[in-house]
Amino acid sequence: MHKDRGICKGVCKEYKVRKPRDGTSRYLSGQVRCQICGVFITRQGCHDREENPATDETVDLYCNCCNCMVRSKPRNKPGMKLKKTPQEEYEGLKKRLEK
Repeated sequence: MHKDRGICKGVCKEYKVRKPRDGTSRYLSGQVRCQICGVFITRQGCHDREENPATDETVDLYCNCCNCMVRSKPRNKPGMKLKKTPQEEYEGLKKRLEK
């Protein structure tokens, strides 16, 4: 366990990347997000559980700066349906029962 886990030391600044210009997702282009540091970084700015440098096949990635796990997939999938309100759910059930 790392004593200093969760504190940004500023190392992430050298791995910080910009949004791809071609319009693709940051995650699809290989970028990962560190929630503690609040930046998108390259995989070169990460390591695995055993402190080895990250490769393209590495699954669990940790930020070299704060040693916290980074996000390599979006929280929401594009095109996901929005949740219905309770009123909309009730009306949908009511219509189904009427049939």
